[in-house]
Amino acid sequence: MRLNSTLAQGRYHYSCDGREMPVQDSWQLGDDEQGRRSLISRRLVGEQGFGIEVFASLDGGLVSECEVYWRDEVDEVSAHYKLIHEDGKRPALGDDIEVCWTGPNGPQHLNLEGEQRLLFPLMRVFMGPVLSRLVQHERGLEVVSPDIVDPSQRGKLLSPRVSHRTAKPMVGDVSGQKAQELGADICAYIYQGDEAERDAHCYVDSRSLLVGYDWPSSTGRLWQVRLRDLEWSSSLGGLF
Repeated sequence: MRLNSTLAQGRYHYSCDGREMPVQDSWQLGDDEQGRRSLISRRLVGEQGFGIEVFASLDGGLVSECEVYWRDEVDEVSAHYKLIHEDGKRPALGDDIEVCWTGPNGPQHLNLEGEQRLLFPLMRVFMGPVLSRLVQHERGLEVVSPDIVDPSQRGKLLSPRVSHRTAKPMVGDVSGQKAQELGADICAYIYQGDEAERDAHCYVDSRSLLVGYDWPSSTGRLWQVRLRDLEWSSSLGGLF
């Protein structure tokens, strides 16, 4: 997928216990060749640039379709996720999700019933809209993401992984102090993700952009992500 125009772009800076980490996480937002609002995001690690790349179409505040690519020292694999909805209707939470990926025995296909399931293509730039949805549901939602937990299991790599996630507004002095450090009109959330990212603190601005993300690892280290080098068109209201 290519963008005919770029309306916004930025990158995320990663650190662990204050030490900069060799992660390249960049994104671009614009319109594709078919006039659809689209987002391209890449998270690459190391000099060889191994990692994940996502090309997503956005509609109705949701990711309506995405292509996901994973490249490492073994090979490159891909997957396609799409919300299934009636012609003429906009995508909605609860639409079935069609998934195609490369399994151990060749191409695999699966239709997941919607049931209030949210499609989340893993990348940081999609976190803002995901959090906005989660806080509307006190008990959380089931989130469907490409599986990258153990890339050595090639049959599962990029296959659909369903997990339960929640988010709630953060309150207190820490919330206010961090929000002031990160800019104006910042909302702070406590996010419960998968095993690797529990009790994360997330900071989102009025455009639904994730501007900050802090989470303690299982070994007690503090990981932090910050939005940098943001360019934003004055004609653009929000991310979705």
